[in-house]
Amino acid sequence: AITDYGISGTTLMENAGRRIVETMERVLNPLTGRRVLVICGRGNNGGDGFVTARLLSEHGVPVSCVLIGELASLTGDARAAADRLQNAGVSIREASTEEEIRQLVRTHNVIVDAIFGTGLNSAPRGLAAAAITAINTSRAVVIAADIPSGVDSDTGTACEPAVRAHHTVTMGLAKLGLWLYPGRVLSGQVHVAEIGFPAELIDSAGNAFLIEKSDIPSFLPPRPPDGHKGTFGTALIVAGSGSFSGAACLCALACVRAGAGLTRLAIPRSLGPEVTAAALEPVKLLLPETEERTLSSAALPEILAASEAADAVAIGPGLTVQPEVRSLTIQLIPRLNKPLVIDADAINALATAPDLLNRLPQRAVITPHPGEMARLLGISAAEVNRLRVDIARRFAAEHRCVVVLKGAATVIASPDNRVFVNPTGNNGLGSGGTGDVLTGFITGLLAQGSPELNAAIAATFLHGLAADLGATELTQYCLTASDLLGYLPRAFSSVIETT
Repeated sequence: AITDYGISGTTLMENAGRRIVETMERVLNPLTGRRVLVICGRGNNGGDGFVTARLLSEHGVPVSCVLIGELASLTGDARAAADRLQNAGVSIREASTEEEIRQLVRTHNVIVDAIFGTGLNSAPRGLAAAAITAINTSRAVVIAADIPSGVDSDTGTACEPAVRAHHTVTMGLAKLGLWLYPGRVLSGQVHVAEIGFPAELIDSAGNAFLIEKSDIPSFLPPRPPDGHKGTFGTALIVAGSGSFSGAACLCALACVRAGAGLTRLAIPRSLGPEVTAAALEPVKLLLPETEERTLSSAALPEILAASEAADAVAIGPGLTVQPEVRSLTIQLIPRLNKPLVIDADAINALATAPDLLNRLPQRAVITPHPGEMARLLGISAAEVNRLRVDIARRFAAEHRCVVVLKGAATVIASPDNRVFVNPTGNNGLGSGGTGDVLTGFITGLLAQGSPELNAAIAATFLHGLAADLGATELTQYCLTASDLLGYLPRAFSSVIETT
């Protein structure tokens, strides 16, 4: 904005401070009786804080301002903002001791964190660390300018210490770090502030997107009024074993709930009675099995024949990593030339045959959790979580597939380098079977003709929304995968009503 459009840094800083004050007036209404402390660093984030302090003073709000550093070290727009603040009659106190900072924090009931912005590249130290610790142990309402100090704006990872804010006023566009954990928790309620970036610059900024409720109807397949079972597609789900028949049932029932015209469930032969008792609607394809009650390699021809009649296929839930079924999976994946969802034990099979990653079908969606992605890449699950956006983006581009990297927050990546962050869902999803429901839901939308990326986005959002609706009534402790099936219709209704 400054370099290409000639907008001054001073103008952007003034607008940023004004938006922070407007947000404070809205969320803390009234500001009367509040004692505000603005804690500033030496950079432009501190400059936003100086403007905020000046405007609060002009509004008659008692405000104090403390600088982590020396006034003499300020330069550029931050220096100009500090001068204007002092000329308005508000002194800037240079912090000198940790006790001084703690005392200031204790005597104010609102704190504006303007210590570090988006450029932080190392953990806070010295007085800055002391200020963050004091903020976090106070009872004050904390407002972060742009991003809580100590949070990485790209990954959401947090230094020790990092500010825990009640509200974050972020400038121009939301930052990835505000929607990825732990940054998402530390940011509190996020308010995106328009500060004067040109519209065309906003529209061309980057390739990461936050999924919103109003987006979802356009991602759903059409439901013509004269449609019938054939109109809405046939799905084939290859799943299940003697120990994990529930995974097959949950996946198939979610596919039915998603609106697929016909769902066929390919399972080991001996599972027929128990699966039929638990899942009435799917058609069961009973296949040769091993002594361990997993699918046998002899099932290959029947599965391939069934896939020819399918509009979408899913493989993986509950298959196990038993050698024969793993070999079957490795043979199947490159030959399933339909929209294909690869999940669970099918991903684990891929991890044992890395060359197969370069031979995935053209319309594949892969749905790993961090542990499964870690096995595919030969790294730790912690590394996957720390860099989930970059890892999902690179994997999707390299292997030409859609990646649904599950977790908090789930990230969806497409082969063209776009990524989509899902805001729905809660820790009630942290129980067995919820991933099987997501796989079935994606497959059901694919069977109805949704493009892979659309199906992945819509299913992930609605899956999380169903969990949010369920947690409201059942609590996050008690939410189960089976419960999600009951809340999916309400999630659909909630989204469709917005159109």
